[in-house]
Amino acid sequence: MEKALVVIVGPTGSGKTELAQSLAKQLPCRLLSADSQQVYRGMDIGTAKPMGASKAAWGLLDLANPGQPFSAGDWVRESVPLIEEAWSDGKIPVLAGGTGLYLKALLEGLADIPAVPDAIRQSLAMELEQKGLAELAARLQSVDPALAQRTDLANPRRVLRGLEVQAATGKALSQWQAHGTVPGLRPAKTVWIGQDPGKDSLEQRLESRTDSLLAHGWLQEVELLAGLHGDDAVSRSAAIGYPELLDQLRGRQRPAQAREAILKQTRQYARRQRTWFRSVKEIQWLSPSAALTLLGNLAF
Repeated sequence: MEKALVVIVGPTGSGKTELAQSLAKQLPCRLLSADSQQVYRGMDIGTAKPMGASKAAWGLLDLANPGQPFSAGDWVRESVPLIEEAWSDGKIPVLAGGTGLYLKALLEGLADIPAVPDAIRQSLAMELEQKGLAELAARLQSVDPALAQRTDLANPRRVLRGLEVQAATGKALSQWQAHGTVPGLRPAKTVWIGQDPGKDSLEQRLESRTDSLLAHGWLQEVELLAGLHGDDAVSRSAAIGYPELLDQLRGRQRPAQAREAILKQTRQYARRQRTWFRSVKEIQWLSPSAALTLLGNLAF
């Protein structure tokens, strides 16, 4: 078997996990999550992490505690040995998830950025708490306009990362990313499959999924995580819904407000993902049944 890789992508809620699990029933696969929030322990319900008996089939889950920094480089370092192990075992690694940055880092290479000292991370995290995201986002626009232009400035983790690297190295993160990349993984064949049920259908699915997650204990999960790791770890999370539900628990938002904020951010995130993945020319956008037929007929 050649060193082939299957990558299943698309906006959140589009059915990537379900397709991967269906594929594993017809081919010898190693399922791997490519989701930047499913790496966090205990963040299960809100990230729609595979659960129950199916969870054991997945790799790259539960790699860090909430509030702990975890970068694309960390994910690549975790993923490469599992992919190579799958090839050695005669299996097809199947990466399923919506974090395009992780997949880009894996297949195109990483910027060779020095580690950021903990003192700088902690100092900027304190500034975020005291001064707010808007002030730090404005600073990022000043010190690294190229990065700010393509960064979601509503995402505190992305803003902090840009400021951390600039403070630690004296060089803009965008400059590091433009030069000196470490080579990525080189599969013999990479098959990209896209899942996207369409705007109207996806919005209906996202609303139904949000209500289902809330009904299955998402609020209680947030309360447990805050008790284990502190409110700061939850409030700084880049995972949609966790800061909002913490606000609900602390009386800063009513349940209906928290739900609407979650839905709004989820829709915005899905649009950004759709824009990112539509620019990847290698992706074949197929229905689940067509994707299973295609992959079943390929010679791996």
